[in-house]
Amino acid sequence: MALVAVKIVNNSDQTVERLVEEDGEELEYLRKLLRREDLKSVEVVKPSTRKPAAK
Repeated sequence: MALVAVKIVNNSDQTVERLVEEDGEELEYLRKLLRREDLKSVEVVKPSTRKPAAK
């Protein structure tokens, strides 16, 4: 799956940007927190052009 950049704003107006899988469980969980009003916003900023680090 592709990684996307997600901008997350909590209820204290602190902002963080993370890379998460496009259709992954983490993005779905963040959206669930948004529906519960535990977060102010969850916004997919853009598809990431970064490649995962080689193992």
